Amino acid sequence: MPRPTKITPDPIIDAVVEFRFESEIPPDAILGMLFSVVRNDFPNFNKLPIADIPGVLRQKDPQLKFAPCYQSISNGYRLNVGPNVISLGNPGNYVGWKDNFYPFLQSIIKQLEKSGIVKRFTRIGIRYIDFFEADIFEKKITLSISLNDAPLNAKQITVSTIFEQEELVTRVNIQNNSTVISGDNRRVGSIIDTDTFFEPKQDISFSDLISLLDKQHEVSLSVFFNLLHPEFLKTLNPEY
Repeated sequence: MPRPTKITPDPIIDAVVEFRFESEIPPDAILGMLFSVVRNDFPNFNKLPIADIPGVLRQKDPQLKFAPCYQSISNGYRLNVGPNVISLGNPGNYVGWKDNFYPFLQSIIKQLEKSGIVKRFTRIGIRYIDFFEADIFEKKITLSISLNDAPLNAKQITVSTIFEQEELVTRVNIQNNSTVISGDNRRVGSIIDTDTFFEPKQDISFSDLISLLDKQHEVSLSVFFNLLHPEFLKTLNPEY
């Protein structure tokens, strides 16, 4: 069955590509070296609250080690950086993968390579959060939840599952009756959150990284569209 290239309105409310890495550079120097290579695209960074936690404590805590310490938002993109992580996000109106996000991502990867801070990548992930102003469990997706052989009737349903495709893993979280806040806008509906990631067992080159991300993107889309019920998909103005 062919997969759509676009649906309207676009349900993506956030898209993030994250790189976790090991480095031989001192943590304090890493941030400065990153800033120096991305400053043309992201001239201003804001310090995040987690940066106030001593670096020694952050490195020892698995929950904090890969948390970003600084953030910059410019031209519809969000760049988060930390001593062991860098991520590029596109919050709000999605700019599209092929024509905008992917080419700009390649530019950021080249700048990351130029910085010389990466010894080895430990995790490469691409995450999409899609929002629908409807209860996604009401015959909108191919997944169904039942209790005593009857459809589950609950105030809120949250489902988490993991799919594997070769070396790629996709973690999916689905939840209805969720609240999304953007500025002064508050919406209630359903969220499909997909995180497709790769944890390399050996070194991966920057050129291989670029092609890997395109593959991850395709896997992520396949998982997402396989979840949508064909009749529901027809209402989303699919383009092929």
